[in-house]
Amino acid sequence: MLFTLLALLSVSTFGCALHLPIATEFLLQNGNNRIIGGKDTPIEAIPWQVLLLNQGRHDCGGVIYSKNIIITAAHCVCDTYGNILDPKIFDVRVGSSTSNNGGSVIKVAKTIVHDRFTLYPITEYDIALILLSSPLEMGPTVKAIPLAESVPNDGAAVLVSGWGYTEIGEASLQLKSVSVNIVSREECARAYGYKRITQLTICAAAPGKDSCGGDSGGPLVCEGELVGIVSYGIGCAEPGYPGVYANVVELRKWVEEEATKLSST
Repeated sequence: MLFTLLALLSVSTFGCALHLPIATEFLLQNGNNRIIGGKDTPIEAIPWQVLLLNQGRHDCGGVIYSKNIIITAAHCVCDTYGNILDPKIFDVRVGSSTSNNGGSVIKVAKTIVHDRFTLYPITEYDIALILLSSPLEMGPTVKAIPLAESVPNDGAAVLVSGWGYTEIGEASLQLKSVSVNIVSREECARAYGYKRITQLTICAAAPGKDSCGGDSGGPLVCEGELVGIVSYGIGCAEPGYPGVYANVVELRKWVEEEATKLSST
């Protein structure tokens, strides 16, 4: 899954971590930033995937919504108290399978965080939009992804991707992806608590496979449509704790309305 409390204490740490809703002593023991069960994937296979850089360092993932708008997690552009960070510290790398070179790096002009975003005691509305300083040049490695209109059925296969840490404890320079399955809201709520898992979140998991800290803000995709944004979880592929994602279907109206406003600025 994602985030560790240790990463949360430093905005520049890989993963832009956010595990405040979970007991801190548990996180210190169990949180670890790495993708589990992933495989190297060319950007051509996931051309909507982008890398969010914080002061030049890999911080989070993101998703291309349009030629000038990127979707990411709200906690990726906020500090540990939920305050929006200066957009000038961010850049976005697009069109590359590697995190440290290739493609294009574009400065961020503005960020908008959902006005109901909360970190604690419940993480909800974990979604934000980024306005790029210049429009993207679309092509085989740079494409927008449509937003899903319905949540996949329980058990449906979904794909999550990013540049998070690997099993050997090192950040991956190569884009990785992993297939997981939608977990019922009831099952996920038993793990995290019924107040935390709402219509605004969806969960996904598979044995030995998961997203994690460095993948925050990245896409959860089903049949070529964006269904979720990587948000939080306990550990990485920790049995009994699915990854938790912002539910794009429920947040779709906000994305469309705010993206229209941003694009006109």
